[in-house]
Amino acid sequence: MQQLDLFGGFEPPAPPPPSAPVKKSRVEPLVWIAELWLLREYDASEASIIRHITLRKGLNVLWAPPAPEGAENRLGDGQITGHTAGKTTFCRMIRYLLGETRFGTARAQEKIREALPEGWVAATVVVGDARWLVGRPFGIGLHPFAVRGMSLGEALAERGRGGYQEFLADIRRVVMEPVPVKALPHEREPIAWEHVLPWVTRDQEARFAGLVEWRDPSSESESPRLVTDDRHVVVRALCALMSDEESEAQRRYEDLALEKQRLEETSPKLADRAAEDRRRLARLLEMPDDMNDAGPLFAARFRETVSRRKQSLAAAEEALAAQAALVEQAEEATRQAAEACGVRVEALREAEARREEAKRTGEKKREAEEAPAKLPVRASGVCSVPLDVAITKGCPLAASHAGAAPITREEKKALAEAVMEAKRTLAEARAAQKEAAAEHTRQRSALSAEEKRIARERAAIEEVERLFGYMTAAERAADENTDRLVVVTDEVKASSERQAALRREQEEAQARLSERFREVVRALLGDHVEARVEVKGRRLELRVEDRGERDGAAMQTIKLLAFDLAAMKLSVDGYGQLPGMLVHDGPREADMDGRIYERLFLYARRLEESADGSPAFQYVITTTAPPPKEMQKAPWLLEPLLDASKPEGRLLKMDL
Repeated sequence: MQQLDLFGGFEPPAPPPPSAPVKKSRVEPLVWIAELWLLREYDASEASIIRHITLRKGLNVLWAPPAPEGAENRLGDGQITGHTAGKTTFCRMIRYLLGETRFGTARAQEKIREALPEGWVAATVVVGDARWLVGRPFGIGLHPFAVRGMSLGEALAERGRGGYQEFLADIRRVVMEPVPVKALPHEREPIAWEHVLPWVTRDQEARFAGLVEWRDPSSESESPRLVTDDRHVVVRALCALMSDEESEAQRRYEDLALEKQRLEETSPKLADRAAEDRRRLARLLEMPDDMNDAGPLFAARFRETVSRRKQSLAAAEEALAAQAALVEQAEEATRQAAEACGVRVEALREAEARREEAKRTGEKKREAEEAPAKLPVRASGVCSVPLDVAITKGCPLAASHAGAAPITREEKKALAEAVMEAKRTLAEARAAQKEAAAEHTRQRSALSAEEKRIARERAAIEEVERLFGYMTAAERAADENTDRLVVVTDEVKASSERQAALRREQEEAQARLSERFREVVRALLGDHVEARVEVKGRRLELRVEDRGERDGAAMQTIKLLAFDLAAMKLSVDGYGQLPGMLVHDGPREADMDGRIYERLFLYARRLEESADGSPAFQYVITTTAPPPKEMQKAPWLLEPLLDASKPEGRLLKMDL
């Protein structure tokens, strides 16, 4: 299989022109490891220390050299030297110290605990401007510790001292608090140090095959399992490619745009409602509807008209009392007429009774004359025969009685005239009663009609006042809507301008990252190669082009390594919140060309040399393939060289 073309020797490209004002560079990594100890037990004595590894800012290479290349290669003859020497265990110990739950796979942890049941890993970790001495045990049931400003011996002497959670909190404060994105969109939880650590300390098991494939299940790390989009958010947030302000500005703009649309749609409706209420009021009050007379002038005319009507209504209500008194008088006259009519009826009845009595008396007299008879006389001179019968029969006693005298013609005439007079007066009384009743009805109807008219007028006034309230409310709502529309229109414009500014910032940030990525890719592959970082939706995509886009397994690894180094360079230049520490565990994957691989080390050395003072990064790389010959020594090469061919050459100085 042909390896990737080398594109000539390594010549650092000229730095591209900045796309934005240069920000002040960092002078220190946010997090880096100064020393690391592997201990047999909780003790700082020489007998307890298995390994003491001193690291530095800049490039740190932990090398486990392979077998010499010059020896004859024969089947069945060889030794394992560079592999299983402890490179991955070293990286896992760093991850363990920085907060990861496990320091190896379940099988690896079991073997280490069997060999070192009282063992510890400790390190001096610099966080910001604070030096922490951190220790974590291999055994189960023991608790980690972290103290500031102490040596290993002093820290181990402080038995029972906690502080490990305070150490992690310090990392979160220094690294995570300034991150401009506070929450992951899918998980809906804050971006935490536990989400960043997998990126800056990639699994060797993940084979450097994917930009955000940081942990492979086979490593059994128990790191948080984020969806792909959220992992891209972590990368973009730490590279300053996105911010909560951007998403908040977008949400704000959308809310304002919707409100503006609603206000624009509502404005004519409110104006029409106010105009319709005004027209109805004008019709009810018989006022001219002049648009030029709207607003305060219409309100003044309305109040004047309603005031006049209220005054008229008050006068009508006062007159209503007098009209009610007339009804009472008519009612009293009707009652008196009815009483007078009753008197006349009684007088007529009496006159008719007298006339009937006289008539009966005359008839009985005629009957008596036609049938005379002697009536017996009682000895006492008194009998029980009725007077009229006695007179008719010619009783001498009855003849002397006053009522026995026969009624005369004049008397009959007088009785008849009395009846006629009684009838006449009764007719007059009834006519008077009818007239009084009619007058009472008329007065009562007039009173009722006036009461109804007054009630209608009162209701009409209440209605126009209610409509006036509706009209003024509609006018006020229309005015408020108009005022709010002016404000929202200005806010929409300001929000749009802010979004444009944020987009420019993000474009500049993307351009900065692309520049660093291009710089690293050209350092590895040649100055003629084009490279860029693209944001597609929520994800980052890496492009490398040389007479067309270059792809393949080795190129994917190169792009990934170049991106990590570009992000680290970005943090060195003062952009983003990558902690400045990067750990690559055996990154030579997919049959990568050896000379391209060597350029990783050369680029890291160039970053060191370009620093103004000490480097503001720490790049830890473990390797079996050799680094460049001139870098196979201090200060880049860590002690010891690992060698799996003998127990003492392995990281823990023993076979597990």
